[in-house]
Amino acid sequence: MAENTQAGSNAQKVQPTSVSRYETIRVPILRPVEYPIWKVKMTMFLEATDPEYLDRINDGPHMPTKLSPVVAGQEQKSVPKEKKDLTPGDISSIAKDAKVRHLLHSALDNFMSNRVIGCKTAKEIWDVLEVRCQGTSAIKKNMKTILTQEYEHFYSRPDETLTETYDKFCKLLNDLSLVDKEYELEESNLKFLLSLPERWDLKATTIRDNYDLAETDLDEIYGLLKTHELEIEKRNKRSGKKTKSVALKVEEKLLKKETSKKKAK
Repeated sequence: MAENTQAGSNAQKVQPTSVSRYETIRVPILRPVEYPIWKVKMTMFLEATDPEYLDRINDGPHMPTKLSPVVAGQEQKSVPKEKKDLTPGDISSIAKDAKVRHLLHSALDNFMSNRVIGCKTAKEIWDVLEVRCQGTSAIKKNMKTILTQEYEHFYSRPDETLTETYDKFCKLLNDLSLVDKEYELEESNLKFLLSLPERWDLKATTIRDNYDLAETDLDEIYGLLKTHELEIEKRNKRSGKKTKSVALKVEEKLLKKETSKKKAK
């Protein structure tokens, strides 16, 4: 009986290991073609796990220092600490670089992991991934030019729905943001409204006249347009008018082309 009591007492003394809830969240996996969005997700993941992790990928590993010994006629300066002089805080801070390196490798498949296997610090891994997946600064500059031109010539295609145009425009704005190209809200809102087909002219003008485009989110503008579209569809149904879907219109257009080709033969 005494043995059981002693065993129970010892069992109660065992404390569970404390694990950060963020460390149990799955690390974002890198797919090279989706590097820009992975970079955003991974940055958020590292910051949520430990804000100091961002310092490791931006500035490199923490190197504890101390003042050099006092020597007559010489100015004291910071020098790296020897291992015997490291405090528990220093050791913990140094270990964070290894933790970030582990997290980065956990986000890579074997092929990509082999590309950075020789990197000694988390910052080295981060920088190598940046170059391999997004290219050098010259390549990024070229991509910025291409996306800017795409923005300047953006328009809705005749066979596109409002939602398709909106989704395409949002993706373009996100891609531009990832290469550090931002547009003022008023400018991008106006660009979207002007890119719509002629049938939207009246509603687009109404929005421009009644809303401050510099203060209105693009999502809200899309919501206004979508609501208007649904109201028109409902009105047409009540009046007995039939509206054709975009897909049906495209199908009919293709059928007419095929018919014309056959007649030409």
